Parts: sequence; structure tokens; C-alpha cells
Amino acid sequence: MGCTCVGQDLQSRGTHYDEVFAGHAGNNYTSEALLATGGIDLVVSEFNCTIPGLEEVAEEYEVEMMAIDDVAKKKTADLIEFNPHQAEELSDEIMKQAINSYQSRRGEVEIDIPKDHGHDDVVTGVSENSLREFLGGSYQPLLDLIAEGKIKGVAGVVGCSNLTAQGHDVFTVELTKELIDRDILVLSAGCTTGGLENCGLVSPGAAELAGDNLQAVCEDLGIPPVLNFGPCLSIGRVEQVAVELAKELGVDIPDLPVALSAPQWLEEQALADGAFGLALGLPLHLALPPFVTGSEVVVDTLTKDLPDITGGQLIIDEEVESTADKLEEIIVDRREGLGLEVEDEEKSA
Repeated sequence: MGCTCVGQDLQSRGTHYDEVFAGHAGNNYTSEALLATGGIDLVVSEFNCTIPGLEEVAEEYEVEMMAIDDVAKKKTADLIEFNPHQAEELSDEIMKQAINSYQSRRGEVEIDIPKDHGHDDVVTGVSENSLREFLGGSYQPLLDLIAEGKIKGVAGVVGCSNLTAQGHDVFTVELTKELIDRDILVLSAGCTTGGLENCGLVSPGAAELAGDNLQAVCEDLGIPPVLNFGPCLSIGRVEQVAVELAKELGVDIPDLPVALSAPQWLEEQALADGAFGLALGLPLHLALPPFVTGSEVVVDTLTKDLPDITGGQLIIDEEVESTADKLEEIIVDRREGLGLEVEDEEKSA
């Protein structure tokens, strides 16, 4: 069973070992609920998305913990450094510990797994290459849908989850619902996708939550209105889609009806992803400001001067609906800049 971006990596490649992989449970905070089912015998961490404090939950449910990288080391976890040349031996040791834990705890800990949970039909592991292949070898069909107004634009909703921006996955899920309702296709990567999957937004049935135009597109193609690109390291692949679209159209990236939001950013990887998006010339929304507000120069550069430097712009907004309004306004302005009409002007207003 996978959690965080490790789970998304496993999910994206799950076809190679579907006999043993049970699925992706969600992001960093979901791991607490997963342990609380009693059904987990061993936690193996390879990165720092295993949240501090999980040790107490693991201890309560008698779950063993193991770290295969020192950055993921927790006080109650055994540390066995990963070495690719010894992967088979390490796998044997992990399985041995899991079996020993199973034998020692299964008679002591009650297993309480909800009978009705999860979604078996998520569309996962999209990339800039597989998306192009799905469209028939080029991005032209997607560009045609955008030109016709059936898809108003594209938004990347990416990054982490935190408990501050309205709670675990709350801002991410509600913003995504707002965007797809406005006929804006959403591409997701990182821990955001865990919440979106668990709320059914990455399943084809979510098409009924989209606006009329986007709903028709999704139902015709059999896809959800939110396409999952995978773990946080795939956020760059979402931004690569913008590069590909700009190439197809022969325009600069800041001219595209494309926007980014990392509403509930948390981990340091989000800094690199956000800087990449802003450097490409994409508007980037955050629900909470980054730790730069002590510098007037940095704040002014990111929020005021950047449009004239790269075309990018940092938007800070703690409210879902007003954020959706701002992102939609940017997308509509860029459509008009490309000479594209907006079919549903009244709804946009």
C-alpha cells in the first residue's frame, strides 16, 4: 500500500506488480488514518514526507518503522541505507521484518478497514508524452478544444497538503471543483492528487461536476476532468505541457491560457517547482505566502515586477472562490490575447 509520492510512483507503475500492490492511499496526513485501520504491519520511508509524529500512531498500533534514507529517519525507525547494488538483499530484509511484525501483532491489534472506500477507476500516471500519444501524436486536438472554447484553459493544481490552508486537502479539492465547473481542465501532480483521488475527482465519473463544455469533452473521451501526472517530481512534467503547447502554437509561454496553483504547499520541493513555473512565465497561486515577506524587494519582485521580467506572477489568496475568479480572469485575458472567443462569457463574469 502506498502513501505520499512514493505511493503515486507505485501507482503509476502498478501494472508491473498488480498482484501485490493494493493501491495509493493518499498523502502525508492520510498515512495516520492508514495506520489507524490496524491493517499495516510495517512502514518503510525513503523521504521526508513521512510526517514527524507518526511514531506515536505507529506505537499505538504496534507498527514497525524502517527508513532507507537518513533524511526519513524517525526516532523509532530502524535505518537501513538504500544501496541499489544491494536492492534484492534489502527487499528480503524488508519482507522479513513485515512478516515478523505480522506474526507478533495480528493477534493483538484489531483491524478495522471501512468496507466502502476508495476508487478503482482513477486515471493515473499521465505524462507530457503519454498525453500527446493519447491525443493521436500531437497536441493539436487539445489546442482545437481550447480554440473552440470547449476547454477554456488549463490549470495545474499541484504540490503538497497542509493543515493551515483551510485543513487537510480542503483548499485543493474545493479550488479544483471551482475550476472544472468553469470548463478549465486541471492537471495535478504531487500530494494534491491524493486528496483529489480520494474525493473522486480523478475518476471519469467526476465529469458530472464539470461545466457543460468540459463535461461533454470528458464523457466523449472517457476521461476525468482532472488528469493525474503522478508524484511531486512530475510537477515539472505538468509545466512541460505548457512548453509543448507553446511550441505547437508558435507563441511564448506567458501568452497561453494556462495557470498554476500550489494552494497547500509545504515541502521544500515546492520552492523549486514554484520558481520553475514563475521563470517560465506562468502565474502561480499560493494560499499562504512563502517565507519571504521580510523582504520588500523580494515581495515586490514576485508580485509586481515579475510580469515584465518573465511574464509570471505570484498570487496570494486564502479564499477559494476569489482564487478561482483570478485564475479564470487570467485565462480569459490570455484567450483574448490569442484572439480566441469565450463561449460562456456570462458564466465567466
